[in-house]
Amino acid sequence: MKEFLMLIREGADYGTLSQEELNADIEKHIAWVEQLVQRGHFKDGNPLSAEGVSIRGEQVSDGPFIESKECISGYYFLLASSIEEAIALAKGCPDLDRGASLEIREIAVVEGFHD
Repeated sequence: MKEFLMLIREGADYGTLSQEELNADIEKHIAWVEQLVQRGHFKDGNPLSAEGVSIRGEQVSDGPFIESKECISGYYFLLASSIEEAIALAKGCPDLDRGASLEIREIAVVEGFHD
């Protein structure tokens, strides 16, 4: 199986979810991940905090990044035989129901990069 990185990009309204909405979202993610695990398609994944830094050249900018128009709120590493299968798996992500967008990229295997 190939490994794919799935980034979850949320809109600016993500930071305004109530605790009840966040709890419901977490429950949906747990159920979705359990399905991925059972089918052998889950490697890793976590939400990301709003705090962080961005580095461009010598410039370091502090977060929170959730205040921008779009932020990366989490990631998953999926195991799939092809990009088409990874897309099919990603379509089950509960964040799509809330208007999030997903970016999926195959992890490139570079000989000797980190053995």
